[in-house]
Amino acid sequence: DTPAEAFPPLPEKLRPIAQLGTPAVSRRFVFTETMTMSATDMQMGFLINGAAFDMGRIDVVSKTGQVELWEIVNKADMDHPFHVHGTQFQVVEHERGGQVSKPAYLAWKDTVNVARGETVRLLLRQDRPGRRMYHCHILEHEQLGMMGVIDVQA
Repeated sequence: DTPAEAFPPLPEKLRPIAQLGTPAVSRRFVFTETMTMSATDMQMGFLINGAAFDMGRIDVVSKTGQVELWEIVNKADMDHPFHVHGTQFQVVEHERGGQVSKPAYLAWKDTVNVARGETVRLLLRQDRPGRRMYHCHILEHEQLGMMGVIDVQA
């Protein structure tokens, strides 16, 4: 068998999935960036809701089994692929320049690109308790502060 023969072809149409349902909680995450300059140095910072990552801080407390609407607002000057650990989500809207669009189909994702000036709305449900992260999936942005901690409680 060649590698192409080892896997069956993908179906022409994927099976539809049901939308998660009415959210019990809405959350808003605003991405921004900072730059400070001195005569000898330049420092960049990437923030979520005006704060850089702090491992000792819980940014979001959530409940298992609860559907949430997350609104990711990118006010920074570049795209940010947003990733959530421990769950998958459904993107339900993109908004840019006042124009709202819906995806062609619902899909389970764990990362979505949020373009400069764009707002992405997603539905998610955490099914397991514990602490986990959400962050920009560009390593440099994550290391410079664009990350948060969610504590999912039973």
